[in-house]
Amino acid sequence: MSKASALRWLVPLIALLALISAGAGLLVSGGDGPLTFTNVYGQTVELYGRGLYRHDSLLAGAGFRGTDAVTLFLAIPLLLAAYWRARRGSQDAQLVLLAALFYFLYNGASMTFSAMFNPLFLVYAALFSASLFAVILALATFDTQTLAARVRPGFPHRGVAVFTIVVGFGTLLIWLSEVIPPLLTGAAPSLIGPYTTLFTHGFDSAVITPAAVLTGILVWQRRPPGYLLAAPIMLFCALVGVVVIGQSISQALSGLVFPIPVYIGMVGSWVVMGGFALGLTRSFFRNLEPQ
Repeated sequence: MSKASALRWLVPLIALLALISAGAGLLVSGGDGPLTFTNVYGQTVELYGRGLYRHDSLLAGAGFRGTDAVTLFLAIPLLLAAYWRARRGSQDAQLVLLAALFYFLYNGASMTFSAMFNPLFLVYAALFSASLFAVILALATFDTQTLAARVRPGFPHRGVAVFTIVVGFGTLLIWLSEVIPPLLTGAAPSLIGPYTTLFTHGFDSAVITPAAVLTGILVWQRRPPGYLLAAPIMLFCALVGVVVIGQSISQALSGLVFPIPVYIGMVGSWVVMGGFALGLTRSFFRNLEPQ
């Protein structure tokens, strides 16, 4: 089986698995609502208590539902639209498709390793697996030399490079600010909830930060692989900004309202990052020669 033919069935499979996952997360009901318990660290934790995420913390369970809404109404349509155009030979659509696959890879990994065990565990694992191999195949089949040859003189090399490097290190610093104090005091992170560890801290620090920084360096040096990674990573960042908005709305509807400084600092920073990412993504495509 060729790489292209494998992608032709992997992408629809990813869309189907994501539809099942997000649809169930939004539609499955049941449960008595939020309840509290004491975790192994002696912290009092409030559980979501409803639907598929009843055993997750209120913060995470409501957040998952916000992510499900973005997945259902934005990410899946984006994936299928990019897939359809990519099959017609659009290299720009192939980049958008790669960005959508990044999103589903992250989403699949997050649900597999961070959500409390529930009836859709195998769906999460299958989504993670299908997205991982689809990303590998998409990267392997892309012609980076052809893409680099399309770059116009006005391409925003510095802006893209600085943005991706700042995003990489900024993400690392945000999560280190939540990890370092507990490590120094021997305590557990305040938001650890019912979990043994927090997936986002590890995955973002080990994968997202190096990928973003490496992309920035490659774009600064004007190397072809940098162009291949830049647009998908920036579009992925834009999707993350929308996800944070969706999560915040879902959490507020569940009764979890944060102080204004949290919305301005933590939530606002992700949204601003997403806005910058979207603007740079538009500039990226505008500075490519037509195919």
